Amino acid sequence: MITSGMERILIIAPHADDEVLGCGGLIEKACRYNNQVKVVVMTVGDIKHPHNTETVTGETRKKELKDAMEFLGCTDFDIVYNDKDSILDTIPRFEIITRLDAIITKYLPTMIFIPLPSYHQDHIILFESCFAALRPKPNQLIKLIAMYEYPLISWQYQKFWNTGELYVDISDTVQKKIQAFQMHKSQMRPPSHLISPENVKKWAEMRGMEIGVAYAEKYYILRSQIL
Repeated sequence: MITSGMERILIIAPHADDEVLGCGGLIEKACRYNNQVKVVVMTVGDIKHPHNTETVTGETRKKELKDAMEFLGCTDFDIVYNDKDSILDTIPRFEIITRLDAIITKYLPTMIFIPLPSYHQDHIILFESCFAALRPKPNQLIKLIAMYEYPLISWQYQKFWNTGELYVDISDTVQKKIQAFQMHKSQMRPPSHLISPENVKKWAEMRGMEIGVAYAEKYYILRSQIL
């Protein structure tokens, strides 16, 4: 479908780096085939991560996002909140849903990719808010809504066994996905960590084996239709 170059793809991510972890290969391929691709990161902010003894600033996260997106060929990306990293639960849910409604109404996507919920509170809140914002409405152009995964989904609070499965072959772009991920320098972990560059590539290799290609990204279909 993305080889047609006619899709309007919207990717909604909790934090800067989730978009590459889940959809880096898709973003690069969709942009290369001249589709419209918009990435919306819900929040950045000054925060001290467990893997880093120093506070990473929101401005650093913005710069890393810009570098990663431009490397993948995506020029349309936005951040909704500049100071709510890890505290999306302090924002009224109605406000988040209203913001998502406005983005979707303005952009008119044909495909939307949202995060699987996980142990992280921001991911759970964003998933639930996206689920509400994507309620069925008349005259929608959306033909695919799917959830993207990331390696840490192996520690999730629930399993999604009853959804359709969608794979994207990223064999020709996996190295660009890894390079884009490495541009999120503040988020780099050692090789033994689940979201180290080395293990992100291994995860893509595992998904590739499931469909008989070298590397793949896996998505979980919430809703789709054939036009």
